Amino acid sequence: PIQSLVSSAVGSQSAAPEVCASLIYALAAACMAVPAFSLGGSSSSDIFQLILVSFMIVECCVGLFMPVAGTLRSKYVPDALQGSILNIFRLPLNAVVVSGTYATDVMEFSLVYKLVSALFLSAAFIQATMIGSANKSTQKQDTKAD
Repeated sequence: PIQSLVSSAVGSQSAAPEVCASLIYALAAACMAVPAFSLGGSSSSDIFQLILVSFMIVECCVGLFMPVAGTLRSKYVPDALQGSILNIFRLPLNAVVVSGTYATDVMEFSLVYKLVSALFLSAAFIQATMIGSANKSTQKQDTKAD
């Protein structure tokens, strides 16, 4: 449903997953910036509620991203190689998770949240670069069909 809304707004059905993923990453980056900048200030119940809501939105972003990731995976990764390619990325992913967990022990929480927000923002920019490639591949397919 979200991809159909985005595809009607963007005007391109083929670029809808890439646009959705970029928007999801950007929303997650904005939500992770909330605790990054509010933890440095005073602690009150208003700040706690704001941080809680931002974490809940990040979790919604994770849930929204899963179907988009499946669409992108089926679009860019050949079926015969999906298992091998996904297994190759498990070790670096686990290293990132362990590094992030360790970072919370040695760095200030606000700095860790700023880092996570920056990573989400960089993921949004990298994902946005794929929008152009999706449009180009659609144009190539259209010219082959003619």
